[in-house]
Amino acid sequence: MNTITRDKEYFTKIKIIRTELLVWAKENLRQFPWRETSDPYKVAVAEVMLHRTKADQVKDVYEQFILKYPDFESIVKAGREAIKADLKSLGLFWRSDLLYDMAVEVVDKYSGKLPLDREKLMEMPGVGNYISAAILCFGYNLPEPVLDTNTVRVLGRIFGLKITDSSRRSKLFYGIMHDLVNFWNPRTVSFALIDFANAVCIPGEKPRCEICSLRDICIYYLEL
Repeated sequence: MNTITRDKEYFTKIKIIRTELLVWAKENLRQFPWRETSDPYKVAVAEVMLHRTKADQVKDVYEQFILKYPDFESIVKAGREAIKADLKSLGLFWRSDLLYDMAVEVVDKYSGKLPLDREKLMEMPGVGNYISAAILCFGYNLPEPVLDTNTVRVLGRIFGLKITDSSRRSKLFYGIMHDLVNFWNPRTVSFALIDFANAVCIPGEKPRCEICSLRDICIYYLEL
């Protein structure tokens, strides 16, 4: 199956997923410093640092960086080489260039504030679908679908959809995620889905279905 009928049954399922994720989040949501802020600048810095890097590796570097550079203007003022030095421990050195170039553009074009517009965000150096969505959802609490391999995996299993490398850019998955987060608190339910994928709906052929509160509506589980 690789289609969805957006009927009453579908939206009932969306509501159940949302409700169960929010209940699960009350006891299980992970705590990170970038989740304790709604400052779009801090969200953007975190997302750049987190690219291909585990959260535990990023935490200390992120906290020190934010103290030293509280906004985009301070990054530009410090200069490219200083940013490279402060991010050296994370590896993937292109990230320091990306962050510096982003800061220059935000300062030059938008007076130091990230625009509240997905198309404008995606015109910036290194900002693609995921980072732009994360800035809008986590920074502005807007119902913007945050799709990665983890969120796609959970939704794909629940709805019985084929999951491929291109699913993160799929209109089908985008639509499902949009329906899920299209309510008053998209930020929390998005964090919950990410953490649920990390703790319960894990990769591989044996997710932790025995502790999953969504298994009764999950096609993957029902077809085991």
